[in-house]
Order: sequence, then C-alpha cells, then structure tokens
Amino acid sequence: MRAEHFLTLYDIVHNSRQRNGRSDWLSSFKRFMHWPRRENIVRIDGKDKNSLLILRETLGISREHFSHEYASELLRSSIVCSISALDRYMHDVVVDRCWALLSQAEKDVPKELKKVRLPVLATKKALEKLKSNPNSRPGTLVKKEIQKAIHIDFTFQKKSDIEKGAKLLGVSDFWRKMAAEMPGGPSPGEVQEELTRITKRRNQIVHESDLILKTSAKEISQREISGSDAQDAVMWISSFVEALDSVFYP
Repeated sequence: MRAEHFLTLYDIVHNSRQRNGRSDWLSSFKRFMHWPRRENIVRIDGKDKNSLLILRETLGISREHFSHEYASELLRSSIVCSISALDRYMHDVVVDRCWALLSQAEKDVPKELKKVRLPVLATKKALEKLKSNPNSRPGTLVKKEIQKAIHIDFTFQKKSDIEKGAKLLGVSDFWRKMAAEMPGGPSPGEVQEELTRITKRRNQIVHESDLILKTSAKEISQREISGSDAQDAVMWISSFVEALDSVFYP
C-alpha cells in the first residue's frame, strides 16, 4: 500500500539525531570511503537508528532537510494516499458488483443502481454487436460504460459518498454491518465520525496545503502532524477497507 510506503520513508529519512555526528566518527568514515579529508559530510540517523544516511557536501543538502518539518510531508502524503486508495477500492467494487446485480430480475436491481445513466451510443453499440453475432457478449461494452459513469459521477471519500456506494449495491443497514466488522467494537456512529475526521484531515492537506487559516497573510503556519497521527489514520482506513470487503462480499 502506497500510504504505508510513505510512513516507512518517513522513518528512514527523519533525522533522530539531536546534533551533528561526532567529528572522529565522520573522519573515520571518510578514510574508509577514501573521500577527501577536508570534505564536509552530514550524518542522518533514521528511527531507532535503524537506518543511516551520509550526505556529501556536493549535494548541497543540510541536516535541516531531514528535520520533522521537512519529512512530515511524507506523513501528510500517507493520509492522502490512504483516502485515494479507499476511493479507488469503492469504484472498483461498485463496478464489479453492479454488473452481477444487473443480471438479476429487474425488481431485484437496487433502486440507486437503476438511476445510473449510460450514453445512448454505448447501448447502440452493444445492440449492434449482439445483432451481428447472437453468441457475442456485449456486456463488456456496457460494463466499460458503467465504469466511466461511476468514475465521472461518484467520489467515494466522505461518509455520505460511501453510503451512496452501499446503496448502489443494495446493502441495507450498512453502518451497523460495518461497525460489526471493525476492530475494537465501535458503534456505527463512531465509525462514521472517525471516517469524517480522517477525510477532513485529507482535505486540509490537499485543499489548504495543511495551513492554519489566519486573518493576516503574514502569519502562515502548518498544522502539526506526528508519525503516530499518520500511522493511526492509515491503519484505520486499512481496517475500514477490510470491513467493506467483508460487507460487500459476505
């Protein structure tokens, strides 16, 4: 999952050292690498000193570029990617399930799914294909058009969006079923509140550059974010998608 990749990168590049590397250690390393004795190098230690980066002065990069202020952009990216993954999952599962639902008797097709509109030319092409070869499978053409329509008309991020997707698939009592699948035994309301909180955080990052809104343009500062904040959000969305899979594919 790309969101988890960003979390891993943060652990690797966020400098956990409080001061510059010891001069004797740096000198020893330069001798080992056969680098010029007078060259300035910078040592960066990742989380729990499980990673080590050595920067040569020709890079023009300082320790400050590995501070939390810089590296925290990776944490923000992880939250954005987790919501993007949720959105993509919902689009894929709706397209996958809706075709099977459309194969049922008309009375059994979910009401919301019946409202999805397809271009008339797509219907025409499907009919022409069927006329030219009664054994053909024009469903592929229709399914592609359904996919286009879903991607154009629906965004699956907010709780209302997710609920709309559930209605397209005819899932009743959706939030109660979701709560039953989530770890920790949350209530349906708590599941919705947490999804709303993470989605709002994503929107602050994407639409506001995660800047705190102030009346004076001279005062610009970003919202705080910690590794645990991002980790919790990414793991929660992962659990949420797993719960969706259980509800949509019981």
